[in-house]
Amino acid sequence: MEKLITVKDVSERYGCSKQTARKYIRQCNPHMEKPLTAPEWAFREWENGRTVVPVFLSHKESKGIFKRRDEGRVIVPRRR
Repeated sequence: MEKLITVKDVSERYGCSKQTARKYIRQCNPHMEKPLTAPEWAFREWENGRTVVPVFLSHKESKGIFKRRDEGRVIVPRRR
């Protein structure tokens, strides 16, 4: 039989509250209520789906992100 992930397991793994751990388990598909559990494979799939691979930018591109635009005075049109 496959291992089931409980609220306590998720809470300890992520260092979050029990309420947040319940929310995470309910996002797994499938999960079981009373007691709230999810199969280990479903939890791993959910976790992998949330994983983001960082995008590496070249040095010039990363400088462009933080470059401040100084175009002089800013005129905001107003109607009176």
